[in-house]
Parts: sequence; C-alpha cells; structure tokens
Amino acid sequence: MGSVFHDLYDMLKRNEKEMLISRSGSTTDSRCEKIRSGQSYLYKRCGMESEVLEIRFRSRVFGAQLNQALLIAIKRYPYFNTRLVEKDGDFYIVQNEQGLTAKRTKKLARLGHISCGYHLIDVTYFDDSVYISFHHALCDGRGIMPFVETLVYYYCVQRYGSTPAPEGIRLAGEPLLPGETVDPFLKEYDFDQSKELIGFSRDAFAIPEIGLPKQSLNYRYELQIPASRFMQVCKEFHATPAILLALLMNRGIANMYPDYDRPIHANIAADMRDALDAPNTFKNCVRSMILPYDRELAAKSLCEQASEYRRLLSAQRDRDFCRKEANAMIGLFDRLDHLDSYQEKQKIMTFFEGMTLNTYIISYLGRMKLGENAAHIDGMHLYNSGTTGLGINMIACGESFCLDFKQSFPSDKYVKAFREELETLGIGYQASGQIPFITPCDSIMKRNEAG
Repeated sequence: MGSVFHDLYDMLKRNEKEMLISRSGSTTDSRCEKIRSGQSYLYKRCGMESEVLEIRFRSRVFGAQLNQALLIAIKRYPYFNTRLVEKDGDFYIVQNEQGLTAKRTKKLARLGHISCGYHLIDVTYFDDSVYISFHHALCDGRGIMPFVETLVYYYCVQRYGSTPAPEGIRLAGEPLLPGETVDPFLKEYDFDQSKELIGFSRDAFAIPEIGLPKQSLNYRYELQIPASRFMQVCKEFHATPAILLALLMNRGIANMYPDYDRPIHANIAADMRDALDAPNTFKNCVRSMILPYDRELAAKSLCEQASEYRRLLSAQRDRDFCRKEANAMIGLFDRLDHLDSYQEKQKIMTFFEGMTLNTYIISYLGRMKLGENAAHIDGMHLYNSGTTGLGINMIACGESFCLDFKQSFPSDKYVKAFREELETLGIGYQASGQIPFITPCDSIMKRNEAG
C-alpha cells in the first residue's frame, strides 16, 4: 500500500512540474524553457558557488530606498524573477510567484534555497555595500550587468535625488530588446569549414598551487587602479585593459618562475554573443580565449607583445572560430539531453569538474554605466569561491579599475608580483590585505540524494 501512495505522490509531483513548465519561462509568455547555455553549472557535486557583484557606496546603504529601487528595476528584467524546476535531470526556468526583497545581512543566501524564495539571484546589503548574487547557470557577467546598472540608478534616484539616467542603461517600462531571452545554444551553427582557424595547445605552465587539495575557504586581494593612468599606459603600448592586465601578470609569473618549461597561459573569458547572432541575450554565452607567454614573446618589447596579443584575440573572436567552439559545447549539451536522470547527467559532468585551466584565469566585465552617480560609488568587485589556483576579475567603475585576485590559497605572492609590474610602469594603486571569504553553493538539488 505504501508503494501505491508513493507512486501516486510522484505522479502528482510530476504533473505539477509539467504544468509549471508549460505556463511560463523567462517571461510570462515563454513556455517549456529548458536551460541549455548554462546547464554545465547545474551538476556540480556540491552545487555551484554564487557569483557576487559587490557595489561599494561612499555612504551607508538605506534598505527602504534599495527595496524601492529593486521593485522598480525588476519590472524591466522578468527573467531574474524566476526559479528552476527539475524534471528528469533537466532544468526549466519558470516565473517565481515570490518577489525579490533586499535583506540587510552579511550572510549570502544559497541560491535556489527557500531562504531567498528559490530565486537564482539575490540582493542583500550591509553598511555601505550592496551584494548581487547570481547563478552562472542563469546568466553570465554581461547578462547580469544591465540589471545591476538599472538597480544602482534607481537606488541613487531614491537615495540622493533625481539625476539624468546614464546613457545606455535600460529603464523600467522599456520593452525587452530583440532576442534578450534567447538561448544561443539550442542548435548547431554553420561556419566556413574550409577556413584555416587558429589552434592552441592546452598544455601550459601550472602554478604549484593548482595541485593543492581544494579548500572551502578562498582568499581575495583587491587592487584599485586609477583609470586615467592605466588607460594612458594602454594607449602608449597600443594595448586594451585586458591585454595589459594579462601581459603584466604573465611577466610577473615568468619572473617568479624563471625556469618555466611550458607557456604561461592567461585564459580570458570571451563573449560569443555577436558571433552567435545573439547580441542582447542575458543567458550564459562565454568561452575561454588563450593568451600564451613563452620565452620568444618575453624577449620582445611590451608594444610588440601587445600587438601579438591583439592578433591572437582577433583570431579567437573570429566568427567562424567562435561558431566552431560553440558547436563543441552544443555537442556536450546534446549528450546530456539523451540521459534520463539527474544522476546520469551528474556522472558525465563530474569528469569536467576536475579539469583545470593552466596557468590562471582573467575575467574583464567592462565598464559599468554610472553617469553622474559615479560620485556616490567607491568601487565594484566581482568574486566567487570554488576557485582552483588563481583567477583575476576586473571591472572599470567610475575613475578606477577594480581588480580582485581570487585564490584557493592564502599567499599574496601573485598580487605582489603584479604590483611590482605596475610600479615598473609608474602606475599607482590602492591595495587591500588578505580577505578570506566563502560564497555559498546553491541549493537547487538535494545532493545527498543525487550522489
């Protein structure tokens, strides 16, 4: 008799899921919207760690004004007022009946948990900081940034008085852009298969810390660099901010390990939206580009090195190259689609979970649109725990570039090496001490049942 009730319960739960999935998606008009672009982040054994954008104001954050701003801003972004429904190991986006509320707390919520209304983003605040946590399965940094810009604008209106909206931000009441909710990984892409495309070996120098046992606690070091001076040096050597960052870190690592026997790789997160004809999508749409540094390149001038990196980035942003890379990712997603349960999909993804990118990772989020409200903001930081080895996040915010060195180890030797390279070029900075931190894993599934 117990099995009959259990089977009946399972049938009712399945019917409920199918009903929810058929009624909405990223918007109320969407239907049956399965996550494809970010699904590789949904099968980690312990859950995916939250990505956190911290906006640090020059004065204390007022909760009433922040919640009013959130209420206004979220109207423009219905796809962030959502939750996930799991069926047969696949995950679908549905509208969330619970609204988002900004809470005053130092503790970050587990995304997908009842404590944050099962949302995949969460907004909290404490003292002078606002924290926007988001799940990489839902969106990437470029996908969340327009929402953050809109939220900050409306908060500043509520908190400091009316100011002109910064050029290019999205306002409440405006319609979604064409293709804003499209998933760019639903089908394979045509590309010129006769074209000779650039190729790289993934065999690269590994910093010794990559091999250390993984710890729950991570560490950050913050740097704030005057944008005017950093851009002046970029122009002097015909470099972009990301290229200059990579070159200085690569040179610092080469000086630390003069006997390096393989190329030093800066793995840079690259946006594929334009190549996939999805320029406005909020969904995850990134891959990794490589900027190698070997002894031949090290012997060249900084200007020559920057020129070589511009060439390499251009080749890796090539439309056909990106489409070929996207097809490889789609092949993995198709393979997952043919499996019938969460446990089977998780077994496949566990193999990828142990893989690392040598030597380190860079993510440059670009410039935050603040307009006159830049005067109210001291800085902006992006970080997440779960790092293996070294990662560097950079954001242009107001009159500064804000960098976060996020690490799985406590030593400050890499940020010191980078600072020495800045000093060589006469670039000033403000530096923090060591910041131990944890961003929590999601609570989308009960992992003790999933293996």
